[in-house]
Parts: sequence; C-alpha cells; structure tokens
Amino acid sequence: MHSGRRFGFVPSFLRLGAILVVLGLGCAMAQPSGTLNFYTSMQVDVVDDIIAAFEAAYPDVTVDMLYSGSVELEQRVYAEHDAGNLTADVIWAANPAFFLKLKEAGMLQAYESPEANMVPAELKDEDHMFIAGRVFNMGIGYNTTQVSEAEAPHSWAELLEWGPRAALASPLQSGTSFTALGAFVANEDLGWEWFEKAHANGMQLLRGTGDVTRGLTSGEFAVIKGIDYVLANQAAEGAPVAFLFPAEGAVTVASPIGITADSKNVEAARAFVDFIVSKAGQEVMVSKFFIPVRTDVAPPVGLPSADKIVSLPIDYDWLAEHDAELREKFSEIW
Repeated sequence: MHSGRRFGFVPSFLRLGAILVVLGLGCAMAQPSGTLNFYTSMQVDVVDDIIAAFEAAYPDVTVDMLYSGSVELEQRVYAEHDAGNLTADVIWAANPAFFLKLKEAGMLQAYESPEANMVPAELKDEDHMFIAGRVFNMGIGYNTTQVSEAEAPHSWAELLEWGPRAALASPLQSGTSFTALGAFVANEDLGWEWFEKAHANGMQLLRGTGDVTRGLTSGEFAVIKGIDYVLANQAAEGAPVAFLFPAEGAVTVASPIGITADSKNVEAARAFVDFIVSKAGQEVMVSKFFIPVRTDVAPPVGLPSADKIVSLPIDYDWLAEHDAELREKFSEIW
C-alpha cells in the first residue's frame, strides 16, 4: 500500500552528457531542419535541458520556446488561433482537459509516433492527437527543517489542519491545481467542502506552483500542496523539502504533448514528439525526476512507476465540459 508513504529524493543519477552519448535518433535518416516553435507551461529550468538534448540529437533544428503559466498559455493559444496566426508547432502543457478542448476545436493534427508502442494506451489519445510526455503527481510537500516526516500531514484531510502554515497554488492560474480542483470536487470525501475548510482555516492561496514552492523552501510555509518533480529537483539542489503521497491518493497528471493543425514545420514537430517519448528522451525526463511514460524506462530513484501510484480518479471530459463553472465556483469561495 502506497498511501501516505514518503519517497525520498536523491540527486539526479543521470547526467545530460552521458545521455547525449547514447542518442542515436535519426542519425542515418534525413534530418528535419529549421525553427520549431514550442509552447509550454513547463518550468524553464527543467525544459531547457530537454531542449538541449533534442537539439543535440537534431542539430539542424532550433527550438524557439515560449513559456507561460498554464492559464496564460491556454489564453494565448486560443487568441492566436482566433486571429489566424497560431505560431506554435508543438504544445506541451499540464492540463489534459485543455488538449481535449484543442482536439474538439480541430486545433491539433494526428500523429502516431513510432515510439508510442511502448506507451500504455491510457497515456495517449485514441485518435493520436496527443500523447503524454511525462507523468507527475501533486501531493503534500513539507519543509524538513520545520516538520519531521512523522509530524507532516499524510492525507489531504490532515493538510487542512495546518491553516496559515500551509499554501496551495490557485486553480485559476495553475493547470495542475485546476486538475486537482476537478479531482477533489468529484471525490465524495473531499469535494468543495475541502476548499471551503481550507479557506476558513487560513490556508494561503498563491498564484502558481513556483510561488508555493519558493514559500516552502524559504520556510515561509511548513507544508504545501506540492508537485513531486518540482520538490525532487529542489531537494537535489540542497533545499530542505520532501514529498508525501496522500492517503486518499495523489493527483496524477499525464502531461500531454501534441502537434498543432497549423504547424509550419511538421517534420521537426514530429521529430520532437518522437524524441520526447523515445527511450533516450524519457531518460532525460527521468533525470529531471519525472515518472517516465514508457514501460521500458525505470522511474527516478525513490519514486514509483506510473502503475504503482495510488491516484484520485480524474474525468478529463467532465473537467473540460465544466471548466468555466468550476472556475466561477472556486472564485466564489476564495
């Protein structure tokens, strides 16, 4: 049983240089070239290494990255599309419901990567419009200088008891927090009542994941709703933080990547998707403490494989359908 179990983090055991030595993707084939416009909500310090590894494998392609928070990214994509000038070739974000809406709007194009056969069916769209490029979890983070593992909350219910010493990112700004909102609301043991109690108890609401994480590492907060890979990277750099999987289940996100219907560089876009879901690409992801989407790549030391995680159920179709309603209701509470 994994509920409430802590997974300790160790410094990254894979070095980017070592990974690049074994990258042999497309060496004997005609290489894609030109500029690849890449839109993402992934943290810049994480995605920079991923881009470097891809550009090393495909030296004729230059990745032009646009980073934005999840909500701002979604708004930009829709605004550019409505204006007839969506620049992105590839989009990689944290909210699967966003990709379902893009698919429904005809804004993605189908591509079945030859690497996708090693990715379980539940991590890819049945029509090949998108595929998970990483798996991560929202659970409970705590500052190890303030709280011992025994003292830390081991459930979402216990997190409520920490009042103003606890913090969470706003689901109105954070894609992962919005997914968590949907998961909580649909859970009869959590529901809207969890957020009402959190607000009443004085839990602090911050803009995004980065803000919450900085508050934890600085000691401003003792505990947070945190993300496993973010805290793992912080811990590897010496920050006094650790992560727990809550007893009720983590919010597990299979973060989708897809090619836009209007892509101006489809070959480079396909190469990028191939790289991300390839064994070598997933080893880069593991080096950044993401849980791999492939069945033939081991998870980071101290973290479980995707099929061993106890997770809250998430209905992404329902989440996409009730997007505005959920945001409005949350705004009324907080």
